[in-house]
Amino acid sequence: MELTDYLDPVELDKPEEYYLQCEELFSKTINIHTASNRIMDLSRYNLALLGVPEDRNSYNKGAALAPNNIRSELYKLISPSNKLKVVDLGNLKPGNTYIDTYFALKDLVYQLLCANLTIIIIGGTQELTLPVFQAFENYQEKINLVVFDSRIDSQREVLKPSSDSYLFEILLKKRTLFKFMNIGHQAYLTEKYNIEFIGKLFHDAIRLGEIRDDLKKIEPYLRDTDIVSFDMGAIRQSDAPGHFRPSPNGFYAEEACQIARYAGVSDLVRLFGIFETNPKHDTNNHTSVLAAQMIWHFIEGLDFRVVEVPVSDNSNFKTFIVGHTDLDFEMTFYKSMLTERWWLEIPNMKDETKVMVACSYDDYLKACNHEVPEIWWKTFQKLS
Repeated sequence: MELTDYLDPVELDKPEEYYLQCEELFSKTINIHTASNRIMDLSRYNLALLGVPEDRNSYNKGAALAPNNIRSELYKLISPSNKLKVVDLGNLKPGNTYIDTYFALKDLVYQLLCANLTIIIIGGTQELTLPVFQAFENYQEKINLVVFDSRIDSQREVLKPSSDSYLFEILLKKRTLFKFMNIGHQAYLTEKYNIEFIGKLFHDAIRLGEIRDDLKKIEPYLRDTDIVSFDMGAIRQSDAPGHFRPSPNGFYAEEACQIARYAGVSDLVRLFGIFETNPKHDTNNHTSVLAAQMIWHFIEGLDFRVVEVPVSDNSNFKTFIVGHTDLDFEMTFYKSMLTERWWLEIPNMKDETKVMVACSYDDYLKACNHEVPEIWWKTFQKLS
């Protein structure tokens, strides 16, 4: 199938309100797939926007309306980048069933990955993360996934993957899922067996309270990530009311924008998805405005992305070797002299190679205090 066979072109009810005269507006600096402007060649672009108006496999009916609402707010913002070539592909055509939509999304995301594009998905509901993950499975061997959600969507009693259970199927994919992390869950909304299940697989679930003290902790988590999936229900109701089951607690709006920027700056993130916005429950389009601003911050971060490969013989990196009495290995840390980011080298006992993982300065300090950083243990166990 041709690319445009998957897509409905962008159509806004009152385009004169969105295509304003300022030449710096986002809508003026990108290429938009419209009925009169068909997008056929992706080779000239760095970044693709894709709306997915799907909510049929979720309780959050109304989330299918979000892509156009968020898009219209995004078009009103000043462009965050002068150098990235951005294309808005429009919306994925809904299939006859939600399963048809999943298959189409999987195929389209795979095509975009093969075209070397970074992708922003405007959902729709969060179980769309599953076909996205399946597209990555066809593209690469190992996948790292980070989900931001006030709950952990891995219910096991259901017969089919839904917006409350899609993670269970992903977590069982030991061959391809190398690292998973759920960030921002609230303990009173989360079943304990979900947290235990994630821990048994050497993955991570980080409570909202653990991350609120220092949001910078999120940066290393996102640096090694391929997919970032963000449920707008992870943001507190006063900042994002457009959700069918909002919570008075959650990330603040400015924190959500900072997270999006960290995802953009990340060396590896190829897909950033914003899900679960429901215009039917929104107040003055407040949640769609915030989602648009998060997309803006992701693109700004992508514009400043610096891809670094830490090696000992590179003058841009400083090497720190820390011995430990409880380990048969020395721990080797690398610090970038350009960005001041840190990495940790992990031995792979299966093939006697070494794997580099993003870490923080705090991990280095723990090693110096004769502690083994948690990221070292979990990665070593996965490799073993």
